[in-house]
Amino acid sequence: MSISDFIESLKKDRRFNLQVAEHKYIPPMKPEYEKLTLSDRLRDILRRRGIELFYSHQVEAINLIRQGENVVVMTPTASGKSLIYNIPVLESIIENPEYRALYIFPLKGLEQDQVKNLNELFEGIEGDPARGTKSPLRRGEVYDGDTTAYRRKKIREAIPNVIFTNPDMLHLAINPFHKKWEELFRNLRYVVIDEIHTYRGVFGSNVAHVMRRLRRICKYWGSNPQFIAASATIANPAQLTEELIGVPFKVVDQSGAPQAGRHFIFINPIESPYTETTRLFIRCLNAGLRTIVFTKARKITELIYSWTMNQAPELEGRISPYRAGFLPRERREIEQRLFSGELLGVVSTSALELGVDIGGLDCCILCGYPGSVASTYQRAGRVGRHGQESMIVMIAIPDALDQYFMRHPEAFFEKSHEAAVIDPENRNILKRHIPCASSEVYLREDDDIYDVKRLMSLIDELVKEGILNPGRKGDIWFSRRRMPHREVGIRAIGEPFGIVDESGKAIGELSGMRVFRDAFPGAIYLHRGRQYHVAELDLERKKVICSEIDVNYYTQALSKEETEVIKEKEMKNYRGLSVRWGTLKTTQKITGYEKKRIFDRVRISRHGLDMPDYIFETEGLWIKIDKTIKSFIESEGFDLAGTLHAVEHTIIACIPLFALCDRGDIGGLSYTFYPEFKQPAIFIYDGYEGGTGLTKRATEVIRDLLMATLKVIDECPCEEGCPSCVQDPRCGSGNQPLDKEGAKNLLKRWL
Repeated sequence: MSISDFIESLKKDRRFNLQVAEHKYIPPMKPEYEKLTLSDRLRDILRRRGIELFYSHQVEAINLIRQGENVVVMTPTASGKSLIYNIPVLESIIENPEYRALYIFPLKGLEQDQVKNLNELFEGIEGDPARGTKSPLRRGEVYDGDTTAYRRKKIREAIPNVIFTNPDMLHLAINPFHKKWEELFRNLRYVVIDEIHTYRGVFGSNVAHVMRRLRRICKYWGSNPQFIAASATIANPAQLTEELIGVPFKVVDQSGAPQAGRHFIFINPIESPYTETTRLFIRCLNAGLRTIVFTKARKITELIYSWTMNQAPELEGRISPYRAGFLPRERREIEQRLFSGELLGVVSTSALELGVDIGGLDCCILCGYPGSVASTYQRAGRVGRHGQESMIVMIAIPDALDQYFMRHPEAFFEKSHEAAVIDPENRNILKRHIPCASSEVYLREDDDIYDVKRLMSLIDELVKEGILNPGRKGDIWFSRRRMPHREVGIRAIGEPFGIVDESGKAIGELSGMRVFRDAFPGAIYLHRGRQYHVAELDLERKKVICSEIDVNYYTQALSKEETEVIKEKEMKNYRGLSVRWGTLKTTQKITGYEKKRIFDRVRISRHGLDMPDYIFETEGLWIKIDKTIKSFIESEGFDLAGTLHAVEHTIIACIPLFALCDRGDIGGLSYTFYPEFKQPAIFIYDGYEGGTGLTKRATEVIRDLLMATLKVIDECPCEEGCPSCVQDPRCGSGNQPLDKEGAKNLLKRWL
């Protein structure tokens, strides 16, 4: 059945029609080609692979790279971005077989698809009789956590022309041992960084220093590689890439690739979104449409798969779940079965959002808004890749942003993409990477990458703490520890706690406040698709001891918080409203937790806890409530505490409209009387030690942020507030008190 015929059949279903909030057809786009100058040999190699025409953005980017520019390409999925970096890399290797390239992907597994494609092109070069007796080419090789110790040794002994790796391996296994990689670093011509939009927040801020350390090592060995980056659509590709790498970039963002017609359908379900997702998934499969379902939680992935099998047992062997907990071998097998057409459908977490080409799928069902427009289009790009019409269905859950787009579908299609935010200047992150950098190559007064004069106070601190040693003349610094890298996790901040089962077997790690919020005694901790019951949080040994369990509820921490302004750095005025931004000290204490049913979030029970305080410095914004506003709220009969609390929650819910982040990356606090100001105040802060730039971004778009906040509250049909507007699923005080009407009127007054 064609997509159009299938949609017509759906529309004959009265129940389905009642739930449709929007159906938008995006017409197909024709390709734009341009001529690309290539050597006869390379043209022949590409022709044998069926590549004869080049899109306009490919030609523009390749020509810029040939001119020596660092380039970031931001075009949709399936627009041929990999060819943009493969062609210059192949040209350089044909010119000089000693040249090397480094390809960096954010996750293990994304490299497999790419290394196969590149090595097929290598075959053509190796078979070229014109090459004569030139030194042998060494094909691309993957060097990551799945590479065996034997294979790693072989790769280091005969370094291939192209290494495929990820930031974690670069941080822990390549940068620290660069003297074993001399051949790579001396001859490094290109560094390719794919899926650059994924480097945001704490992860991106850490990777920014891994890349700076890489550049220092290249300088040490006398190379100066060009950087080529590829990104999904974001608001700030040049800014993100330049902050991440530390060098200027040219942006190529006008795609010449064709795009097949796409049907976007938004559904606001009458009953459970999970039931509706399962029902639609089965209908798609029965119509012979190859379908991918994206969920927001591993447990939901497994449940939708189980419900589908229960309701349609004839689909056994034709569908599969896919999530992070699968072994690499299992994931490759599922990807291959999808690509070959053996599998008709798959239910996945975000694990299948990136990279791997999984063939010609027809339908994409999003069970819940993915959290960003960028991520939505990335997932939508999994279907219709082979020129056929496709359907993308977003099924809303009871969440503020889901409901916002159900009421304002035009806002989704007109909205500019979010900015990816990082903060390389985060002091805590700097403090962890400076010792790593100095252990790789001595830190000098005239360091080209790190401004040592500006960082002197931090360097002095590290010397006093016995982490760095100055040289005799005091003009160099080096790490006292041989491998400080082992203590630096690049995907989190704070000292990591090991999560283990009763036998001591490692399950995972958690850092910072997340340990207290997600791994308190009694918590249900989710890891790799499995549920674990936390029996003990051992603060001395930094261990979380738990056992596997299967329950129908999740746990949510209850907390008390306090915040203290350390330093005000900026102030923005908007129509008499002052928004201040700076450094905050936050104290959090977990006082208990609630058990809630997974499917409808209904509370089952509440339990008390006695936990120590968790104190950290971060960045945040705050708004003071002056006497006039306070009098207005109270004279209108609104609850002051409930009003401020509801505004705080909804601002947090709306920040992901403007910055690539999750709601859980941001914290907040409201006071009816803040002692330091002697007046009420609302605080919104970055949920990570040292800050990640999210609230800084919020101050830059404060007018639009407050407008969106008002829309979410004003247009929600509920009377007293619900998860679709002012309630926060992670609220430390159990969403008490909240005054929806007060919040609405306060925002109207401000705006």
